[in-house]
Amino acid sequence: MTRKSFPKTVETKVLVKSRRRCALCYGLDGDTTEKEGQLAHVDRDHSNITVENAAFLCLRHHARYDNRSKQAKGHTVDELKVYRDDLYEYFAAQSGAWPDSTATTSAVRNRKTGVSLEVYDRRVPYYRTTREFVRRLVTEGKVELDQIFKFAADTDEVLFLFDETLAEYLSLLYKKAVRFRTTGRLLTQPGQDVGALAEEDAELLTWFSEQLEVMRTHFSPFLRLG
Repeated sequence: MTRKSFPKTVETKVLVKSRRRCALCYGLDGDTTEKEGQLAHVDRDHSNITVENAAFLCLRHHARYDNRSKQAKGHTVDELKVYRDDLYEYFAAQSGAWPDSTATTSAVRNRKTGVSLEVYDRRVPYYRTTREFVRRLVTEGKVELDQIFKFAADTDEVLFLFDETLAEYLSLLYKKAVRFRTTGRLLTQPGQDVGALAEEDAELLTWFSEQLEVMRTHFSPFLRLG
């Protein structure tokens, strides 16, 4: 099999659509940080150099994807396609929400004396938005990409009204939701390890059901009236 390099036009399209984010890092971990990487041949046919057969992968994942182990089940072609397409859809729809934020400024707060009614009124909608997002996911047993994007956009300013710890918690909710959506989609794809995926899907749903109580402990220090 002749190995061919992707044409510059294909390379440019993939780099722009992926923003140099690894499709496997995104699909597996919800990681949307920029990576050092390369274009991978999705179907592992190195003579197929179409844009449909290209995906940006970090160096680690590219090496693992190309060098499949006979002992361990590697990532499948259909799996990578799902992750890549989700990544493209994410960047086509998102508008600078907090999952990619590099802001470091934290809001000033006073946990001991409580907050004023004015501050409370500004903060409590974020708690209600988060609670509704998780409640709906648990009730429906699924989540759509537009719901995830809306949650990220609606909580984009949380870092400036709370602190890094709460921002990190909401980012974790976002990443877990992305993964939960992915497992649900993969369960409908042929050739998947359904047992392992179903177990992970169930574990994620259980985790989200627990967050309805956990999130109160994260928000409560910021919502105590003085």
